[in-house]
Amino acid sequence: MEKHQKGPHDSKIVYFPNLTGKLVNKGMSALKQKKFKESLNYFQQLIEMEPEHPQGNVGVVLSLVELGQLEEAKEKCDEILKKDIGEYYDVLQIYISILIQLGDYEEVVEILEAVIQEQTLPAQMAENFYQLLYFSRKMAVDDTDQTENVYEKKAEMLSENDLDRIAAQLQSPDSKLQWQAVQSIEAVGHPIIKEELKKFLTYPDANPSLKTIVLQMMKDGNISDSMDIHKFGKTITVHTSNLVDIPEGQFYRLVKKIVSHQLEQKNPTLMEMAIQIWDHYLFMIYPFQPDPLNEQLWATAVLEVSHRLNGIEFDVNELKQTFSLNEETIENAVEKILEIERISMKDIGFSGNHPNS
Repeated sequence: MEKHQKGPHDSKIVYFPNLTGKLVNKGMSALKQKKFKESLNYFQQLIEMEPEHPQGNVGVVLSLVELGQLEEAKEKCDEILKKDIGEYYDVLQIYISILIQLGDYEEVVEILEAVIQEQTLPAQMAENFYQLLYFSRKMAVDDTDQTENVYEKKAEMLSENDLDRIAAQLQSPDSKLQWQAVQSIEAVGHPIIKEELKKFLTYPDANPSLKTIVLQMMKDGNISDSMDIHKFGKTITVHTSNLVDIPEGQFYRLVKKIVSHQLEQKNPTLMEMAIQIWDHYLFMIYPFQPDPLNEQLWATAVLEVSHRLNGIEFDVNELKQTFSLNEETIENAVEKILEIERISMKDIGFSGNHPNS
Protein backbone atom coordinates (compact mmCIF):
# COMPACT_ATOMS: atom_id res chain seq x y z
CA MET A 1 0.00 0.00 0.00
CA GLU A 2 1.30 3.43 -0.92
CA LYS A 3 2.54 5.60 1.90
CA HIS A 4 0.21 8.51 1.04
CA GLN A 5 -2.87 6.32 1.52
CA LYS A 6 -2.34 6.08 5.28
CA GLY A 7 -1.16 8.50 7.87
CA PRO A 8 -2.06 11.34 10.17
CA HIS A 9 -2.63 13.64 7.19
CA ASP A 10 -5.12 11.36 5.38
CA SER A 11 -8.09 13.53 4.53
CA LYS A 12 -10.58 10.72 5.29
CA ILE A 13 -9.18 9.78 8.71
CA VAL A 14 -9.03 11.99 11.79
CA TYR A 15 -6.72 10.75 14.56
CA PHE A 16 -6.67 11.80 18.18
CA PRO A 17 -3.92 14.31 19.01
CA ASN A 18 -0.56 12.69 19.76
CA LEU A 19 -1.99 9.21 19.15
CA THR A 20 1.29 7.99 17.68
CA GLY A 21 3.17 9.06 20.82
CA LYS A 22 0.63 7.32 23.02
CA LEU A 23 0.95 4.11 20.98
CA VAL A 24 4.74 4.24 21.29
CA ASN A 25 4.50 4.62 25.07
CA LYS A 26 1.91 1.85 25.40
CA GLY A 27 3.95 -0.45 23.17
CA MET A 28 7.17 0.14 25.11
CA SER A 29 5.35 -0.29 28.41
CA ALA A 30 3.88 -3.61 27.26
CA LEU A 31 7.35 -4.77 26.13
CA LYS A 32 8.84 -4.00 29.54
CA GLN A 33 6.00 -5.86 31.23
CA LYS A 34 6.58 -8.83 28.88
CA LYS A 35 3.08 -8.51 27.43
CA PHE A 36 4.37 -9.15 23.95
CA LYS A 37 1.03 -9.76 22.18
CA GLU A 38 -0.15 -6.38 23.47
CA SER A 39 3.05 -4.62 22.41
CA LEU A 40 2.79 -6.17 18.95
CA ASN A 41 -0.79 -4.91 18.65
CA TYR A 42 0.16 -1.37 19.67
CA PHE A 43 3.14 -1.20 17.29
CA GLN A 44 1.11 -2.66 14.42
CA GLN A 45 -1.53 0.03 14.96
CA LEU A 46 1.24 2.61 14.91
CA ILE A 47 2.70 1.54 11.56
CA GLU A 48 -0.77 1.35 10.06
CA MET A 49 -0.95 5.08 10.78
CA GLU A 50 2.67 5.80 9.88
CA PRO A 51 4.16 2.97 7.78
CA GLU A 52 7.71 4.28 8.18
CA HIS A 53 7.60 5.13 11.88
CA PRO A 54 11.03 3.93 13.18
CA GLN A 55 9.96 2.93 16.70
CA GLY A 56 6.80 1.32 15.42
CA ASN A 57 8.64 -0.87 12.93
CA VAL A 58 11.41 -1.87 15.33
CA GLY A 59 8.80 -2.47 18.03
CA VAL A 60 7.01 -4.96 15.76
CA VAL A 61 10.29 -6.82 15.20
CA LEU A 62 11.16 -6.95 18.90
CA SER A 63 7.66 -8.15 19.80
CA LEU A 64 7.82 -10.90 17.17
CA VAL A 65 11.21 -12.01 18.47
CA GLU A 66 9.92 -12.21 22.03
CA LEU A 67 6.90 -14.21 20.82
CA GLY A 68 9.27 -16.68 19.16
CA GLN A 69 8.08 -15.77 15.66
CA LEU A 70 11.62 -15.47 14.33
CA GLU A 71 10.92 -16.01 10.63
CA GLU A 72 8.31 -13.25 10.67
CA ALA A 73 10.72 -11.02 12.61
CA LYS A 74 13.44 -11.72 10.05
CA GLU A 75 11.18 -10.79 7.13
CA LYS A 76 10.05 -7.59 8.85
CA CYS A 77 13.59 -6.58 9.79
CA ASP A 78 14.77 -7.23 6.23
CA GLU A 79 11.98 -4.99 4.98
CA ILE A 80 13.00 -2.22 7.40
CA LEU A 81 16.61 -2.39 6.22
CA LYS A 82 15.63 -2.25 2.56
CA LYS A 83 13.37 0.74 3.16
CA ASP A 84 16.09 2.42 5.26
CA ILE A 85 13.74 3.03 8.18
CA GLY A 86 15.35 4.15 11.45
CA GLU A 87 19.03 3.94 12.42
CA TYR A 88 20.55 1.51 9.91
CA TYR A 89 23.23 -0.04 12.11
CA ASP A 90 20.91 -0.44 15.10
CA VAL A 91 18.40 -2.29 12.90
CA LEU A 92 21.23 -4.32 11.35
CA GLN A 93 22.35 -5.40 14.79
CA ILE A 94 18.84 -6.68 15.55
CA TYR A 95 18.74 -8.45 12.17
CA ILE A 96 22.08 -10.17 12.85
CA SER A 97 20.80 -11.27 16.26
CA ILE A 98 17.73 -12.85 14.64
CA LEU A 99 19.84 -14.66 12.06
CA ILE A 100 22.08 -16.07 14.78
CA GLN A 101 19.03 -17.31 16.71
CA LEU A 102 17.85 -19.01 13.51
CA GLY A 103 21.30 -20.53 12.97
CA ASP A 104 21.78 -18.74 9.62
CA TYR A 105 25.52 -18.26 10.22
CA GLU A 106 26.52 -18.23 6.56
CA GLU A 107 24.14 -15.34 5.91
CA VAL A 108 25.57 -13.51 8.94
CA VAL A 109 29.08 -13.93 7.53
CA GLU A 110 28.01 -12.72 4.09
CA ILE A 111 26.30 -9.61 5.48
CA LEU A 112 29.06 -8.65 7.93
CA GLU A 113 31.85 -9.14 5.41
CA ALA A 114 30.06 -6.76 3.02
CA VAL A 115 29.39 -4.18 5.76
CA ILE A 116 32.96 -4.29 7.09
CA GLN A 117 34.43 -3.91 3.59
CA GLU A 118 32.53 -0.65 3.22
CA GLN A 119 34.71 0.70 6.09
CA THR A 120 31.95 3.02 7.30
CA LEU A 121 31.14 1.24 10.55
CA PRO A 122 30.47 3.51 13.55
CA ALA A 123 33.17 3.07 16.20
CA GLN A 124 30.72 1.77 18.79
CA MET A 125 29.59 -1.01 16.41
CA ALA A 126 32.93 -2.05 14.90
CA GLU A 127 34.27 -4.27 17.67
CA ASN A 128 30.99 -6.11 18.15
CA PHE A 129 30.58 -6.75 14.41
CA TYR A 130 34.13 -8.06 14.08
CA GLN A 131 33.55 -10.44 16.98
CA LEU A 132 30.25 -11.62 15.50
CA LEU A 133 31.95 -12.16 12.14
CA TYR A 134 34.63 -14.36 13.66
CA PHE A 135 32.24 -16.48 15.72
CA SER A 136 29.76 -16.80 12.85
CA ARG A 137 32.55 -17.96 10.57
CA LYS A 138 33.49 -20.53 13.18
CA MET A 139 29.91 -21.76 13.51
CA ALA A 140 29.46 -21.89 9.73
CA VAL A 141 32.62 -24.00 9.42
CA ASP A 142 31.60 -26.21 12.34
CA ASP A 143 28.26 -26.87 10.66
CA THR A 144 30.10 -28.40 7.70
CA ASP A 145 32.04 -30.69 10.07
CA GLN A 146 35.15 -30.15 7.94
CA THR A 147 37.18 -27.74 10.08
CA GLU A 148 40.57 -29.44 9.76
CA ASN A 149 40.28 -29.91 5.98
CA VAL A 150 39.35 -26.25 5.54
CA TYR A 151 42.41 -25.09 7.50
CA GLU A 152 44.69 -27.42 5.54
CA LYS A 153 43.40 -26.14 2.18
CA LYS A 154 43.70 -22.50 3.28
CA ALA A 155 47.28 -23.10 4.45
CA GLU A 156 48.27 -24.52 1.08
CA MET A 157 46.91 -21.42 -0.67
CA LEU A 158 48.99 -18.90 1.31
CA SER A 159 51.69 -17.21 -0.73
CA GLU A 160 54.87 -15.59 0.57
CA ASN A 161 53.33 -12.17 -0.11
CA ASP A 162 50.28 -13.15 1.98
CA LEU A 163 52.49 -14.14 4.88
CA ASP A 164 54.55 -10.94 4.67
CA ARG A 165 51.39 -8.80 4.55
CA ILE A 166 49.81 -10.53 7.55
CA ALA A 167 53.01 -10.22 9.57
CA ALA A 168 53.34 -6.50 8.74
CA GLN A 169 49.71 -5.79 9.62
CA LEU A 170 49.95 -7.64 12.93
CA GLN A 171 53.03 -5.61 13.85
CA SER A 172 51.36 -2.32 12.93
CA PRO A 173 50.24 0.04 15.75
CA ASP A 174 47.06 0.67 13.69
CA SER A 175 44.14 -1.37 15.06
CA LYS A 176 42.42 -1.28 11.69
CA LEU A 177 45.32 -3.11 10.05
CA GLN A 178 45.46 -5.58 12.93
CA TRP A 179 41.74 -6.34 12.42
CA GLN A 180 42.26 -6.78 8.67
CA ALA A 181 45.11 -9.22 9.25
CA VAL A 182 43.20 -11.39 11.70
CA GLN A 183 40.07 -11.23 9.56
CA SER A 184 42.04 -12.67 6.62
CA ILE A 185 43.60 -15.53 8.64
CA GLU A 186 41.94 -18.90 8.29
CA ALA A 187 45.04 -21.11 8.29
CA VAL A 188 46.01 -20.71 11.94
CA GLY A 189 47.94 -23.99 11.77
CA HIS A 190 50.46 -22.62 9.27
CA PRO A 191 53.85 -22.57 11.10
CA ILE A 192 54.65 -18.96 10.14
CA ILE A 193 51.11 -17.73 10.88
CA LYS A 194 51.14 -19.46 14.26
CA GLU A 195 54.44 -17.84 15.24
CA GLU A 196 53.27 -14.41 14.10
CA LEU A 197 50.09 -14.77 16.16
CA LYS A 198 52.09 -15.84 19.21
CA LYS A 199 54.25 -12.72 18.86
CA PHE A 200 51.13 -10.59 18.36
CA LEU A 201 49.80 -11.74 21.75
CA THR A 202 52.86 -10.19 23.43
CA TYR A 203 52.71 -6.77 21.71
CA PRO A 204 51.87 -4.06 24.30
CA ASP A 205 50.08 -1.90 21.71
CA ALA A 206 47.98 -4.67 20.14
CA ASN A 207 44.20 -4.49 20.44
CA PRO A 208 43.18 -6.46 23.60
CA SER A 209 39.86 -7.56 22.14
CA LEU A 210 41.65 -8.86 19.07
CA LYS A 211 44.06 -10.81 21.26
CA THR A 212 41.06 -12.61 22.74
CA ILE A 213 39.83 -13.52 19.26
CA VAL A 214 43.30 -14.76 18.30
CA LEU A 215 43.42 -17.00 21.38
CA GLN A 216 40.02 -18.44 20.50
CA MET A 217 41.12 -18.96 16.90
CA MET A 218 44.15 -20.93 18.02
CA LYS A 219 42.08 -22.96 20.46
CA ASP A 220 39.44 -23.70 17.82
CA GLY A 221 42.14 -24.51 15.27
CA ASN A 222 43.43 -27.27 17.58
CA ILE A 223 46.76 -25.51 18.05
CA SER A 224 48.39 -27.19 21.05
CA ASP A 225 51.05 -24.85 22.35
CA SER A 226 52.16 -22.71 25.27
CA MET A 227 52.23 -18.93 24.77
CA ASP A 228 52.60 -15.61 26.56
CA ILE A 229 49.78 -13.04 26.57
CA HIS A 230 50.30 -9.41 27.53
CA LYS A 231 47.26 -7.33 28.49
CA PHE A 232 46.81 -4.20 30.57
CA GLY A 233 50.39 -4.22 31.86
CA LYS A 234 50.31 -7.89 32.89
CA THR A 235 51.73 -11.01 31.27
CA ILE A 236 50.45 -14.55 31.70
CA THR A 237 51.58 -17.86 30.18
CA VAL A 238 48.83 -20.24 29.08
CA HIS A 239 48.50 -23.47 27.14
CA THR A 240 45.79 -23.55 24.50
CA SER A 241 44.55 -26.93 25.74
CA ASN A 242 43.65 -25.28 29.07
CA LEU A 243 41.70 -22.39 27.57
CA VAL A 244 37.93 -22.31 28.06
CA ASP A 245 35.25 -20.61 26.00
CA ILE A 246 33.97 -17.28 27.28
CA PRO A 247 31.78 -16.53 29.04
CA GLU A 248 31.85 -19.79 30.97
CA GLY A 249 32.02 -21.07 34.51
CA GLN A 250 30.19 -20.73 37.79
CA PHE A 251 31.71 -17.34 38.63
CA TYR A 252 30.33 -15.78 35.43
CA ARG A 253 26.89 -17.29 36.02
CA LEU A 254 26.71 -16.11 39.64
CA VAL A 255 27.47 -12.50 38.69
CA LYS A 256 24.89 -12.66 35.90
CA LYS A 257 22.34 -14.17 38.31
CA ILE A 258 22.75 -11.32 40.82
CA VAL A 259 22.52 -8.67 38.08
CA SER A 260 19.42 -10.31 36.59
CA HIS A 261 17.77 -10.57 40.00
CA GLN A 262 18.28 -6.86 40.60
CA LEU A 263 17.02 -5.63 37.22
CA GLU A 264 14.83 -8.23 35.55
CA GLN A 265 11.56 -6.88 36.94
CA LYS A 266 12.55 -3.22 37.32
CA ASN A 267 14.26 -2.55 34.00
CA PRO A 268 14.78 -5.53 31.61
CA THR A 269 16.41 -3.30 28.99
CA LEU A 270 19.00 -2.09 31.48
CA MET A 271 19.49 -5.69 32.60
CA GLU A 272 20.44 -6.73 29.06
CA MET A 273 22.87 -3.82 28.82
CA ALA A 274 24.41 -4.68 32.21
CA ILE A 275 24.96 -8.30 31.13
CA GLN A 276 26.54 -7.05 27.90
CA ILE A 277 28.90 -4.85 29.92
CA TRP A 278 29.86 -7.88 32.03
CA ASP A 279 30.37 -10.07 28.95
CA HIS A 280 32.46 -7.35 27.33
CA TYR A 281 34.66 -6.90 30.38
CA LEU A 282 35.40 -10.64 30.55
CA PHE A 283 36.04 -10.72 26.80
CA MET A 284 38.52 -7.86 26.97
CA ILE A 285 40.56 -9.18 29.91
CA TYR A 286 40.56 -12.85 28.79
CA PRO A 287 42.42 -15.10 29.67
CA PHE A 288 42.91 -13.10 32.88
CA GLN A 289 40.13 -13.28 35.46
CA PRO A 290 38.54 -10.49 37.48
CA ASP A 291 40.50 -9.75 40.62
CA PRO A 292 39.38 -10.42 43.30
CA LEU A 293 37.09 -13.36 42.44
CA ASN A 294 34.11 -12.06 44.40
CA GLU A 295 30.86 -12.42 42.46
CA GLN A 296 28.98 -10.04 44.77
CA LEU A 297 31.58 -7.31 44.27
CA TRP A 298 31.58 -7.58 40.47
CA ALA A 299 27.79 -7.79 40.25
CA THR A 300 27.56 -4.58 42.28
CA ALA A 301 30.18 -2.91 40.11
CA VAL A 302 28.42 -3.95 36.89
CA LEU A 303 25.13 -2.58 38.22
CA GLU A 304 26.79 0.70 39.18
CA VAL A 305 28.46 1.05 35.77
CA SER A 306 25.33 0.24 33.78
CA HIS A 307 23.31 2.82 35.71
CA ARG A 308 26.08 5.41 35.50
CA LEU A 309 26.54 5.04 31.73
CA ASN A 310 22.81 5.54 31.25
CA GLY A 311 22.58 8.54 33.55
CA ILE A 312 20.32 6.67 35.98
CA GLU A 313 20.69 7.12 39.73
CA PHE A 314 21.66 3.99 41.61
CA ASP A 315 21.84 3.59 45.38
CA VAL A 316 24.76 1.23 45.93
CA ASN A 317 24.48 1.39 49.72
CA GLU A 318 21.87 -1.35 50.00
CA LEU A 319 24.01 -3.87 48.11
CA LYS A 320 27.12 -2.67 49.90
CA GLN A 321 25.51 -3.50 53.24
CA THR A 322 23.88 -6.73 52.05
CA PHE A 323 27.16 -8.09 50.68
CA SER A 324 29.42 -6.46 53.32
CA LEU A 325 31.42 -4.66 50.65
CA ASN A 326 33.90 -1.83 51.11
CA GLU A 327 33.10 1.37 49.18
CA GLU A 328 36.69 1.75 47.97
CA THR A 329 36.74 -1.86 46.74
CA ILE A 330 33.53 -1.29 44.79
CA GLU A 331 34.87 1.90 43.21
CA ASN A 332 38.10 0.12 42.20
CA ALA A 333 36.07 -2.56 40.40
CA VAL A 334 33.87 0.09 38.81
CA GLU A 335 36.92 1.96 37.54
CA LYS A 336 38.37 -1.23 36.03
CA ILE A 337 35.19 -1.80 34.03
CA LEU A 338 34.98 1.86 32.95
CA GLU A 339 38.63 1.80 31.89
CA ILE A 340 37.90 -1.19 29.64
CA GLU A 341 35.00 0.74 28.08
CA ARG A 342 37.25 3.76 27.47
CA ILE A 343 40.02 1.65 25.93
CA SER A 344 37.55 -0.17 23.76
CA MET A 345 36.10 3.06 22.38
CA LYS A 346 39.58 4.36 21.55
CA ASP A 347 40.68 1.15 19.86
CA ILE A 348 37.59 0.56 17.76
CA GLY A 349 37.80 4.12 16.55
CA PHE A 350 40.87 3.03 14.55
CA SER A 351 42.65 6.25 15.40
CA GLY A 352 46.04 4.62 15.52
CA ASN A 353 46.64 5.94 19.04
CA HIS A 354 46.21 3.05 21.42
CA PRO A 355 46.82 2.66 25.11
CA ASN A 356 48.94 -0.18 26.29
CA SER A 357 46.97 -3.40 26.38
